[in-house]
Amino acid sequence: MASGILGRGAAFATTWRLLLALFIGCAVFGAQAQDRFITVASTTSTEDSGLFGYLVPIFEKKTGIQVRVLALGTGQALDVGRRGDADVVFVHAKAAEEKFMAEGHGVKRFPVMYNDFVLIGPKSDPAKVAGSKNILEAMIKIAAAESPFVSRGDRSGTHMAELELWRGSGA
Repeated sequence: MASGILGRGAAFATTWRLLLALFIGCAVFGAQAQDRFITVASTTSTEDSGLFGYLVPIFEKKTGIQVRVLALGTGQALDVGRRGDADVVFVHAKAAEEKFMAEGHGVKRFPVMYNDFVLIGPKSDPAKVAGSKNILEAMIKIAAAESPFVSRGDRSGTHMAELELWRGSGA
């Protein structure tokens, strides 16, 4: 199978855009219609949100094409796409997505979803970030206060975004 459409993922989505991306994925990859299934490599957050549980049955009923969802971290999902083992990839790390596309692994990138970040820290709030509305400003305060910052370290889209924000703080 060929790698497919690359979207931008997170738990919050506009359902029609996701459904549209799946439909386009099938239209672009005629071989999958013959196989009667497509494989979607997606972030775990999208799977955990219940979005696929809602959309996939609608898609399968309309098209007769089965959807197989592989829920992985962004890095792993992109690796599946690079190997050609996914028809559609939903991830959320723009720089990694653009690299994936530049390497020729995808056909078209659609922004489908967005992320919201919640910063959690100690009750004592040593960097004085409580109530911050801007995550980058909060990260700058954490760096300036020389407070520790801990990231997941799992090559997920969330991890990549955290590191990008941390680099943007000047730390």
